[in-house]
Amino acid sequence: MRPIRLDLHGFGSYTEASTFDFTDVDFFALTGPTGAGKSTVLDAMCFALYGKTPRWTNSTQHFIAPSAVEGRVRLVFAAGGSHYVATRVLRRGGSGNVTTAQAALERLPEGVNPADDDELLEGLGTALASGASVVGKAVEGIIGLPFDQFTKCVLLPQGEFAEFLHASAADRRKILENLLGHSVYRGIQQQARARYSAASTAQQTLEAQLAHVAPVSDEELAATAERVERLEKLTEPVRDKANALDGMSAAIEAARTRLALAEKHLTSLTYIKRPSGVDDIASQVADAAAKTVEKAAEVEATEAEDERLRAELDGLDLGLIERQLKAWADLSETDVNLRTGTELTEELKLQHEEAKELEGAAAEEVEIQHAALHKIRMAELAGTLRAELVAGEDCPVCDRAVETVPERDVSEELKEAQAAANNAQIEHKDAQQAVVSLRARLDSYEERLTELRLTQRRLSKKLEDVPDAEALRAKRSAAEVGKQQLSGIANELRAARRALREAQKRKTTAEEKRQRAWTEFNHARDQVGGLTPPPVGTELSASWQSLVEWAATALERTTADREAARSESESLDGRAKTLRAELLAAMAEFGVKVPLTGTGGDYVAAHARSVESARAEAARLSEQRKRRVELESETRRFARDAEVAKELAAHLKADRFMEWLLSEALDELVAGATVMLNRITGGQYDLIYRDQDFWVVDHHDADMARPARSLSGGETFAASLSLALALSDQLASLARHGACLESIILDEGFGTLDPETLDAVATTLEALTISAGRTVGLVTHVPELAERVPVRFRITKDAKGSHVEKTFA
Repeated sequence: MRPIRLDLHGFGSYTEASTFDFTDVDFFALTGPTGAGKSTVLDAMCFALYGKTPRWTNSTQHFIAPSAVEGRVRLVFAAGGSHYVATRVLRRGGSGNVTTAQAALERLPEGVNPADDDELLEGLGTALASGASVVGKAVEGIIGLPFDQFTKCVLLPQGEFAEFLHASAADRRKILENLLGHSVYRGIQQQARARYSAASTAQQTLEAQLAHVAPVSDEELAATAERVERLEKLTEPVRDKANALDGMSAAIEAARTRLALAEKHLTSLTYIKRPSGVDDIASQVADAAAKTVEKAAEVEATEAEDERLRAELDGLDLGLIERQLKAWADLSETDVNLRTGTELTEELKLQHEEAKELEGAAAEEVEIQHAALHKIRMAELAGTLRAELVAGEDCPVCDRAVETVPERDVSEELKEAQAAANNAQIEHKDAQQAVVSLRARLDSYEERLTELRLTQRRLSKKLEDVPDAEALRAKRSAAEVGKQQLSGIANELRAARRALREAQKRKTTAEEKRQRAWTEFNHARDQVGGLTPPPVGTELSASWQSLVEWAATALERTTADREAARSESESLDGRAKTLRAELLAAMAEFGVKVPLTGTGGDYVAAHARSVESARAEAARLSEQRKRRVELESETRRFARDAEVAKELAAHLKADRFMEWLLSEALDELVAGATVMLNRITGGQYDLIYRDQDFWVVDHHDADMARPARSLSGGETFAASLSLALALSDQLASLARHGACLESIILDEGFGTLDPETLDAVATTLEALTISAGRTVGLVTHVPELAERVPVRFRITKDAKGSHVEKTFA
């Protein structure tokens, strides 16, 4: 796997969109201060590929920037000569949990420049996988490394191999076993045990099955084969006798049928007898028909008289006559009411005129009394002034001196005048009411007179061209007489129709009696229809006579036929009994059960079942023998498998085998690491493995060997780096499906190295890009090492997040 381009947005500390362009880069460094976000770049690569990182393998909570609701990572990488794009999108839910919302893997078409944003469009390539776990599996198949080996071969985490260098022998054994995948042999041992258990179980199961499958000898097979052969040879004789029996059975059935038919015909012929009363039926039907014709003529004559009277009454509309008579009566009553109303109205007019005169007189009286009352009131007013007058003084009204003061009391006169005025007013009001009342009555009378005159004109108009009342009453009387006559005729018609129905009923009864007699005759004739009775005549008595005479002759002939059929049936039954006895004897030898009486097909079927049963028994024994042979063979095979698996598990259980594997792996690891360490240290140190620990040989100190634990910090880093690079090569050679290890990225602390060692490390890593053809990446904050790297990605961090700048040496 070789990284081509990495895009981050909202991932980790990269809140803004950031791009790392590794196009045509063989050796690069991620530089910047501690905490700037260098390791986050490696996390993003791992997350894009596998959905997890070395720092957080089981959680995505820390992958997204704290202020972001969505994080996006896209890695363009090369593997096996093709370019791929792995994209993953993280989203923060309402509860704050971060989940992978989208994951996709595509293969880019040839000719696409990954560094060009216009060419690198989403959905451009061929979709290979989608979904978080599915993409990880697809990436593992393309690169050839699972996540654990990827972080040991391609991306080397900081500090892990110094721990490997200083670990105890037991811990180093576990680490190396896990890193190199030697635990697979333990899995093989477990599988061998499981296979031993399964094979043993299968062996026991087969042995149990074998106990239920009895052995079959050659004699048993030969006996069943012989039985089949003899039964098959008996097939033709059984079929011939069965066919003969079936042919004879048909003749027997025909004879029995003729015998039964003769018996049936004899029974029918015996019961053919002329019924009594047949001769009287014809005369009864004729009498009933004549009586019906007579009553029908009476009904017809009565209906004609009824129609005549109804025609006459149809011209007289009694309802109309009654309405016209009522109109004449209403007109007469209206004339009387009109005369009386006119007289009353004239009288009421005179009363109204008199009331108006009285009302006028009362009005004049009211004026007179009011004038007198006014005069007295004026006198009383003067009396009030008189009380103020003083003799000798001026009068306040006329300004003349008052000589004497007059004395006068008008109070009684005022009361009398007031009472008179009130009475006059009441009488006037009563007179007015009388006028109004009479006027209302007069208006009502005049309105009623108007209505009567209108009614008189309407009735007179209605009765124009209508006969007078006397003529109408004469018509009504004539109509009532006609209705009485019609009622009498109706009674006569009902009686005539009732008599007709009785005659028709008697006729129907006679005809039904005749029909039943014919039905009885036809039934008797149908019973012997197969003997060709004489044809049916038109007259019932003659037909019965002809049938009875014919039946006597047919009875003698049918009796002779019955005796002949009985004789033939008895003869055929004897021959069939002989054939059945022969068939029974032939199959009794083989114990075949057959019916004592039956058709030839029954015997053939019984023989066929015995043949099939014998064949089935032979096949069963043959299959049983074959099954036992197979079970014995399978039992032996599983016994061998169990033995092999048991031996393999026992061999793999021995500690010597695993020790040998680990020893060989450590020898190869130390050999590769020695080359690296010798190059880094300028030929000073070689690495060896002694007494289950790492030692170094110091060529600058008389090739003295000392434990690796005694190395200084810089020397320890050099040894650890050598082990890491060697182990990466060894893991690559052991990777499944040919891993694509086209790059290595070291997240390691280079600050402990002296300038000479640092220069050697840089030279060694530069050589990897040429000799191994790998892209090499470093994560470092050491300026001296960064200056040796041709392409540097300077990472800084501020309040807005991490930022990257690509520079060249």
